[in-house]
Amino acid sequence: MTDLTDFFKNTQNHFNDKGWVVIKNHLDKDMAMMAYSYAINKVKSVNHKLTYYHNLHDKDWDGGFNDGQVSDSYYCYGDVFMDTILQNSTEFIGKYLGMELVPTYSYWRLYEKGQELEKHRDRKSCEFSASLCLGYNTENLKDDYIWPFCLEDEKGKTIEVLLEPGDLLMYKGMTTYHWREPYKGLNHAQVFLHYNKLNDKDNQALDGRPMLGIPKEK
Repeated sequence: MTDLTDFFKNTQNHFNDKGWVVIKNHLDKDMAMMAYSYAINKVKSVNHKLTYYHNLHDKDWDGGFNDGQVSDSYYCYGDVFMDTILQNSTEFIGKYLGMELVPTYSYWRLYEKGQELEKHRDRKSCEFSASLCLGYNTENLKDDYIWPFCLEDEKGKTIEVLLEPGDLLMYKGMTTYHWREPYKGLNHAQVFLHYNKLNDKDNQALDGRPMLGIPKEK
């Protein structure tokens, strides 16, 4: 118990000092591989639906391609599986940061070669954000390539964070600029998990949805 207490104190101190913290193996390797396999299969199924049953496709429920932020990349808001990871991670992430949190929403992508994430900050439902690496395919590359997740610290310095499958990066989504340069591998599955402080008057719980695993009403 002492080791775990010290671990949480260390993550809290790093986050308070730097504004971000990396948690290695938030998901164990088997769970990360399952999530990555799910992501690959989900994109294949949506592509199949778009090809053969286009009239049945609903981007709000199924996810889609090109959300206006990353060209041609598959994205999905409020996916049932990813929202379950969001929900089940709430207590641990609260301990990592030393505060009580409420989950708002998950948002995941399958990036492909050449795709990049524009430099941005997040909206009101993303006070505390996590980028969780699910898995990637870099068989086209000879070197040991890990795609950097880029942050801008309070002094304007760029921080490059390397995440392997199961690793999680916590940062302040609404105030920290973050982005990714063009991807060099074949594909990369990653999910954003967003949280706000539980005790905030307007904590944006579930991003205003009645339950997890469904789209946000327009």
